[in-house]
This record gives sequence, structure tokens and C-alpha cells, in this order.
Amino acid sequence: MDTASFPTDCYLDAVVSFLSIINYNDTNYTHQERVRNLHYAYAKAAKHFAQPTQQRLIKASPRRLQASLQTIVAMVVYAWVRVDPEVMADLSIHYTYMLVLDDSQDDPGASMQSFYQDLLAGKPQQHPWWQMVNAQFPTVLSHYGPYCGLNLVRSTTDCKEPRKAHNSHVSAHEAKRATVFQGCWIEQHNFQGFPGSYDFPGFLRRMNGLGHCVGASIFPKAQFDEKMLFTEITSVIAQMENWMVFVNDLLSFYKEFDEPRDQTSLVNNYAKCDRITLAEALNKLTRDTIRCSEQIVEVFADKDPSIADTLQTFCQGYVTWHLSDPRYRLRELVNSAAGGDTATAKKFRRYQAASDLVGAVDPKEWAYPPVADLVEDHSVEEAQVATPLVPKTSIHASNTVDAVSKWAKKFWPQEYI
Repeated sequence: MDTASFPTDCYLDAVVSFLSIINYNDTNYTHQERVRNLHYAYAKAAKHFAQPTQQRLIKASPRRLQASLQTIVAMVVYAWVRVDPEVMADLSIHYTYMLVLDDSQDDPGASMQSFYQDLLAGKPQQHPWWQMVNAQFPTVLSHYGPYCGLNLVRSTTDCKEPRKAHNSHVSAHEAKRATVFQGCWIEQHNFQGFPGSYDFPGFLRRMNGLGHCVGASIFPKAQFDEKMLFTEITSVIAQMENWMVFVNDLLSFYKEFDEPRDQTSLVNNYAKCDRITLAEALNKLTRDTIRCSEQIVEVFADKDPSIADTLQTFCQGYVTWHLSDPRYRLRELVNSAAGGDTATAKKFRRYQAASDLVGAVDPKEWAYPPVADLVEDHSVEEAQVATPLVPKTSIHASNTVDAVSKWAKKFWPQEYI
């Protein structure tokens, strides 16, 4: 990262403003609870991706797959706080497939030639990613009621004809995943839109943002009655579409700044299509992120307590994941770009410290056995899986002292703890 060219002051102002608005203070878990759920979700997901079929079809080394798993498992466990650990594990598998696709550099053109014909006939797709996702998706759907499930699989395409397929869940899912697949396909061309095409940035970002999928997936049928909470769940899905996208783009702006593969970010596309500077585009994203955050608090303040609590814990955990996960590299701003004594820099360091104290858990505590070991030993059924904790249902905060990670205690001075 060339920090000299990075708009540090502008970015820190944006991040601190957002974190202040949401009153960032993650008390979702004790350290023990976090580690136990991390290990349970990781162990099941690692066994899944160590299977011979997955290893044959995924063009990623076990080391790279290990990093992807650790990132996604942390995202799900940190944010999907109120779901059963079994749901956490299955969602970790599902969203890891999304990350594998997002990081892919393969041209999908050839394997997509017969996509629609195969879809109508119920034949296996030619693209290996589709084959793997379609095989696993019914397991995810089994955790949800019909309405949330429909939001997970729905598509802009007509799904009536695909019912002739052998598995209707697979056909509907193929249609839904086509949207994400197409978005990643566009991003591979690094196309930021044409100047004056004001609708393009939102079009592309909604296409691969998975906001509806995420919004529906935080309400599994074991914890939520979608008939009784129909209007609340629908509103959450609507709000989550933009909130999740905006937060992700804001907190990933640093890592994507000079990454050639990530130049189709929302900020860059705003600048190109709206004919504005990068600083103005970042300010626009910040305003949108804050506006969505305020709406979530206002809209659900007087609704069912379980909905408000689920959203509160999700939003706090989703932010913790971004701040503490190595993939987003925000900790670099503490020692380099954010090394000044400005009030904003000091606030950022405190927010980063607060995140690390709960979210920066050493992978050695939970990400075992390594994928490489499971691949080498095909007897994956013998892998030890910890007994999961019961889902977090209390709306009371966890004890802050019990939540501090061992790694963070070593990294951060006592004044931050």
C-alpha cells in the first residue's frame, strides 16, 4: 500500500463518523463462546471443502482455501449471533463459495454457453462452481421457512419452467446465484461504468451484494416465526440490501485502494459515473452508510424485541469482523497512516482496539485441523468437531472482561483494555 497516495484523513473521518453513529461496542460473546462457535463452524466447513470433489473442482491451494474459510467463518459467527451453531456452519460453507467465486480470475464464458439449456433441462451445470453450490444449497434451505427460503433463492428470471428439473431448489438457486455470478463476471473486466451512467454503481453493487440473501438468512425457522414476523422480516431484508453493501464498501476501501482486481468498488464507480473526485465519492458513501444505519435504529426501535436485538447484534458483529479480520488490513492504519495525534486518529485507534479485544482471536485457538491436513488424510469423518454451544438468545450484554481475546491483550497497551 502506497500510504502517501491514500486519502488517510478523509478515510479516517468517514470510518470514525460511521462507528460513532452506530455506537460501536460489540458485547455479543464472551471469549469462550466466540471460540467455541468459531471452531464448530470451521470444523464442519473445513471437512466439506477437504472432500475430493471440492478439491478437484476448486482451483485454490489448501493454504488459500484455509484463509478464505477463516475469513468467512469469522464473518458468520461474529454477525449471525442469534442462530443455531449448525446454521452458522452451513452458512459458512455457503458464503465461502461466494468468496471463492469473488476471488476467481477465470473467464466463465466457455462454461456458461449452455447455462440456460441445462437450467431448463435440469442437467448439471458445466461450470464447477455451480455444481458444488447447487449440491450444498438444499442443506442451507432446510433451516428456513418458505418466505425466507424464497428470498434466498429468488431471481429476476422466471422460475416456472425450471420446475421440470430434478431438484426445484437447485433450479431456483441457479437463477438467484446467476445474479451474483454475473456481477463477479462484470467485475472481472474492471468496468466501472461510463461517465454519466448514474445508475450503474448501484446496479452492479446490488447484483453481487447478497443483501437479500443475508437479510433473510438471519431469521432461521427454529428461532423466528416468519408468519408472525412477516412484515418485520420483510423490512429487515429491504434495509439490509443497502446497509450491508455500504458498510462493506466503506470498511474495505483501504484494502481495495491499490488492488488491481478490486477497482470496481462502489467508491471508484461513483467517482467515474458521477464525475466527482474520489474524496467526494467516499463522502457520498459515508452519508449513505450513516443514513441506512440511522434508519435501522429508527424503524425497528418499537418493533418486536427479538428483531431489534437480532439486528443490533448482527450490525455490531459485522463491523467487528471487518475491523479485526486480516483480510481488510485496517490494523495497518494504527501503526502507519493513523499514527498522528489528531482527535480523529485517536478515536480510530480506540475503535480498532475495541474490535481487536473481542474479535482478533488467534486462529490457532479454533481453526484446526488445517485444511491441508484434512486433504492429505481423506478420513475426514474422523475429524474432531466440538460440541456447539446453544444459540445466543439473551439480549443482555456479555461481560466485557470475559470477551477480551488473548491475542489482543498482547497487541494493545493496557490503556486500551
